[in-house]
Amino acid sequence: MQHPTFPLKVNELGAEIIITPCPGTKDVPLAESISQLKQAGAVAVLTFMQQFELEKNNVTEIKTLCEQAGIQWFHLPIQDDQAPEEMFQTPWQQARKIVHQLLDSNQKIAVHCKGGTGRTGLVSAQILLERGWSLADASKAIKALRPNSLTLPPHVNYLEQLAQKMA
Repeated sequence: MQHPTFPLKVNELGAEIIITPCPGTKDVPLAESISQLKQAGAVAVLTFMQQFELEKNNVTEIKTLCEQAGIQWFHLPIQDDQAPEEMFQTPWQQARKIVHQLLDSNQKIAVHCKGGTGRTGLVSAQILLERGWSLADASKAIKALRPNSLTLPPHVNYLEQLAQKMA
């Protein structure tokens, strides 16, 4: 079986955000999911699930498995259905530099929450906004891959405020 992925082109030179549900939760074992993300070109994985969600879904080994595969792993937790708070914002300040350097180098990063729609779409849009995309273009690109993304009011409000700050 193949772990589901939804590649979003960031530029024409190969940089991609690989939008995906949580590895190890879609009838593909965690180790195999990580291997498939590596084969897809992912050099980093950004996880937006909280620790209790990792435990509940039996994927607490994700950090170790990513490291063994030579993939950088970033834990950037966001409460489900909510806008990012301090537990995301603080580690994001360091992670964002690396994430943008990887994309500037035309690398691929994988991003996920539990289902690969809500928080995943939210942070994918934030990354694109930080790269100079308009909110409309970012939303269109993400919704083309994950139509149910960017529909929750806390997510929409957060992105609208972020877009205004960046304008």
